[in-house]
Amino acid sequence: MNIILNNSILSVDMKRVRRNVATVLEELQGAQLIPVLKDNAYGLGLEAMGHVMEEFPQITTLAVAQVGEGAALRQAGITREILILGGVPAHLLRAAVELDLTLSVGRLELLPVLALLGQSAGRRVKIQIKIETGLNRTGVMPGAELAHLLEEWRSARNHFQIMGAFSHFADLEDTERTRQQYELFLEGVEQLQAGGMEIPLRHISASAAHEQFPQYRLDGVRIGRRLYMDHPTQPTGRVSETATWRTWITGLRTLQAGSPLGYGGKVFLERDSTVATIAVGYGDGLSEELVRVHGPVLVGGERARLMACCMDQTLVDVTGIPCRVGDPVTLFGWDEQGNLLASQEVALLVGEDEGCGLTAQLSPRVARIYSK
Repeated sequence: MNIILNNSILSVDMKRVRRNVATVLEELQGAQLIPVLKDNAYGLGLEAMGHVMEEFPQITTLAVAQVGEGAALRQAGITREILILGGVPAHLLRAAVELDLTLSVGRLELLPVLALLGQSAGRRVKIQIKIETGLNRTGVMPGAELAHLLEEWRSARNHFQIMGAFSHFADLEDTERTRQQYELFLEGVEQLQAGGMEIPLRHISASAAHEQFPQYRLDGVRIGRRLYMDHPTQPTGRVSETATWRTWITGLRTLQAGSPLGYGGKVFLERDSTVATIAVGYGDGLSEELVRVHGPVLVGGERARLMACCMDQTLVDVTGIPCRVGDPVTLFGWDEQGNLLASQEVALLVGEDEGCGLTAQLSPRVARIYSK
């Protein structure tokens, strides 16, 4: 049976992805692009995006958040360096070493454990040093903490391959704090280098920092969102939306003003209306907050309003829009007429910083399909 059996699809335009990657590589002016593929590549598909990134010889390192994501990339045949950005539960450290994943060292007691695991596995453990500069999430502080880490490293240095050092900005709206974090990171790197540790790759910026503070790009930049969509409030126009989420109308009703919609009788029609039922709900990843604020969708090339949702179905006000059962509905992305409802626009309606906050929420029952 050659048919997609899902009620909705997330269609990813791979040509647009490749163009975006090429654009970002150009913007970086020789600094390394480190694609961030965490959370199923922001919902677009981990393995598919990993294979696209491997098409570019300039990309030598991929980044994910969890060991399971790194394992999935390895099982898909990805051979590039894979950096685990966050902390790893103790029982997964051995698997990470055996999979040849690069671990971020953001706590002092981790090095002796990794040295033993590397010795047991018969390999040098790849690590990057996570330097704490102000986010206060995980990392080793410059000064006494980094000095202690250097002591631990010197006692077992033959068991490690240092791949780099990194940090992360906390608040890009605070220019002075951002500058202070950058300078503290450089101090930390200089302390490591003075202690005998070579740092081949320094990176602190992600997508938004790259767009706002290109002077902080250093040796590499971690790019996630910008591979798939532009800046939400200050778009550069150099990258384009890559993903479209689409479903279909499964029912149409004409209802009188005052008619209630959905569970609980909390939503009432203000006028005589045509209401469409569409085949997705919050169980598919549709934001309930977006429905509450009656956010837009595209029907027949026009904007319609979300009205009420359940786990598997949602009601849409399509009054005045010519449509029928079976017609497509675009929740974000490009419709069949070429109109764009940007995920960034939709995200801002529900308090998300970026459209990738929407794509990452899409459940496994949304089929991912890829155009060549």
